Formats: sequence, C-alpha cells, structure tokens
Amino acid sequence: MACSSGQSNAETLEGFHEVNLASPTTPDLQNQAEQRPPARHSTPPTSLYRTHSLGAPPPGLPTSLRADQLPTQPVYSTPRHSHNGSVPGLEAESADGNFLSGEDGEECSALSDSLSRLRSPSVMEVREKGYERLKEELAKAQREAHKMVREANVKQANAEKQLKEALGKIDVLQAEVQALKTLVLSSPTSPVGELPSAKTPFRKGHSRNKSTSSAILGTQPDPSATQPIVRECREVDSQLFSEFKAWKEEPTLDRGCCFLERVYREDIYPCLTFSKSELGSAILEAVEQNTLSVEPVGFQPLPVVKASAVECGGPKKCALSGQTKTCKHRIKFGDSSNYYYVSPYCRYRITAVCNFFTYIRYIHQGLVKQQDAEQMFWEVMQLRREMSFAKLGYYKDQL
Repeated sequence: MACSSGQSNAETLEGFHEVNLASPTTPDLQNQAEQRPPARHSTPPTSLYRTHSLGAPPPGLPTSLRADQLPTQPVYSTPRHSHNGSVPGLEAESADGNFLSGEDGEECSALSDSLSRLRSPSVMEVREKGYERLKEELAKAQREAHKMVREANVKQANAEKQLKEALGKIDVLQAEVQALKTLVLSSPTSPVGELPSAKTPFRKGHSRNKSTSSAILGTQPDPSATQPIVRECREVDSQLFSEFKAWKEEPTLDRGCCFLERVYREDIYPCLTFSKSELGSAILEAVEQNTLSVEPVGFQPLPVVKASAVECGGPKKCALSGQTKTCKHRIKFGDSSNYYYVSPYCRYRITAVCNFFTYIRYIHQGLVKQQDAEQMFWEVMQLRREMSFAKLGYYKDQL
C-alpha cells in the first residue's frame, strides 16, 4: 500500500495550472488588475502563499507538477483580502487612508504628539513636583490658620478673664461705696456749724421796747453799739497746703508721711488720749483698721445677746474717763464680744477722729473726684477743726 501511495504521488499532474483560481496569472484577475490603479504593497503577494512558477521550466525539468509543488494555502472560489491592489477590500482601506490624510489626520497627529509629550518623563516629573509643592503650600496654610485660631482663642479667653476681674472689682468698689455711704449717713452730722461761738447775734439798728420788762434792759448799753462787726476769714497756710498736695499726689494711710504725721501729732493723739491709755490705743488701732463700732446702748445687733458678752463700765460710768456719766453709747472692737460704755464727750472725740479717717480713705480710694486740691484741703482743715474742738471739750450731745 505504501508503495502504491508513493507511486501515486510521483505521478505527474498535468493541466493543474489551468484550474488554480488563486494564481495571480488567472485571466479574470489580470483583467481586473489592468482596470484598477496600482496600490501600495507592504509585502509581496508571494509572502501570503507559495505558488509554482508559471514561466517556462528550466531545461531538463518536466512540465508537469508534482504534489510537493502545490500551494500551502487552501484554494478559495473568490480571492482573499490581501494587500494586493486587485483586492476590492483595499479600496476602502485606501479611501480611509486618503480621508485621514487630510486635515483630520493632521489634527489627530498633533493630538497624538501632544499626548506623547504630556506622557513624557520630564512632564510627569514637573507634574509630581507641582503636586508636592501644592501639598506643602496647603499644609502650611492650614498650620497658619490653626495658629491664628489658637491665638484668637487665647486672646478671647484672656479678654473674658480680664472682663470678669474688672466686673468683680467694680462690684467690690460699689459695695465699698455703698458701705461708706451708709457709714456717713449713720454717723452724726458735722457739729461745727452748731458749736458754741464767741460771737453773739446782733441786729443793725435799735430795737423797740415791746413790754414793760424791757425797760429795765433798756437802761443797759446795746452790745451791738460797742462791739465791732466781724466776719470769719480764712487763709491757706502754705506749709500745710504743700504737705497736703504732696500727700494727695501719692495718697497713703501710713502715718510716717509728713502730712499725716503732723495730723497725728497735733490732733489725733491729743483727741484720743484718755485716762485709760491702753483702751485709747486700742481705739486708735481699731479706727485705723476701720473695725470700730459705735452704737447706742439700746441697739441690739442680734435678737439674742450672747451669754459670753462682757460689758465694761455701765450706763452710768464711762469706761474711758472712769467718771460717773450717763452713757448713751457703747463701743466694740471688730468681732469682739466686749462692749465699752462711753460718755457723750468721749464718744464725740472718737467720732471726730472717725470722720477724719473716713474722708482720708475716700481720697485714698479715688472716690473724691469733683473737688480740686484747695477744696479738699479746706475739707480736711474743717475735720481737723472738729478734732481740735473735741479735745478742748466742745461737743454736741444728742437729746
């Protein structure tokens, strides 16, 4: 069987080239190729399939074909699409190529060039650097914004704290002013205007006798006719005024300054010098610390009197002078439960010193603002005058 197949393969196939439809030398395809314009060929047709040579065989070779000379590709009834110019499909490709070769083709090539440039490593590197720089700037801006917000919050907290402190100080000052007003209203009025004076009232001209009893007085000379008309005058002592102005520039309650040292020496010490010297020193210390209380005898600060309260002296004996006097007031030091009965005279001397210290504290706290230095000086001199009258024995008793 093998020998027979080998012999059949070796048999010659005469006339095979007449039925090879895929041969480029087919008469029909040759006519179509002559009618169409030649097209560009990327590869020769022989690269698609192997064909037998249609030319004259070389001498010595038979004109018949063998089986190994058949084409390697299958033979179709119609020609395959190839890059040959005689294939109909190539016309569409050539038309598309001609269409793209116009303006649209140029735009496409420009876009492709732009895309290629954008995708180049240098452009990508610049883009990455830009992104990093943008991130750094955004982070920096955020840090600055957070810093500004923190500073604003700190400033707001400090301002609120200062506002609370200022409001607290205002409340304290208002409470002190109210307490001082209450103290001034509760203290006795200034007795200077009602102190006994050496002057006697007089009238200009002569008065008529209105009764028979006035005839006896008519024989006496009229005092207004013999006494000259006088008026009360005052003059600023330059030394005292200079000491007061120096103290007013930097007010203090220290008794070592020149102004207060003179007042202590000339008025306060003599006014609070009693036979009970220890009690007098305690009264001065309490007045300086603003802890002395002076109240009427019938005044009860609490509904029930403490059992431990000790009353020194009594309603009929003054604890400062030791004399038997009707005592209408009593004094107390701070929160102490000991009461000391004082006579009207001793009580007036104490209140004169208290009035002086009250006005001095007003100036020290800056509450006296509507008066100039000279008016304030004369007010201080008036208070010193009260202490002078009190230490000399002049006082006013409340009825």
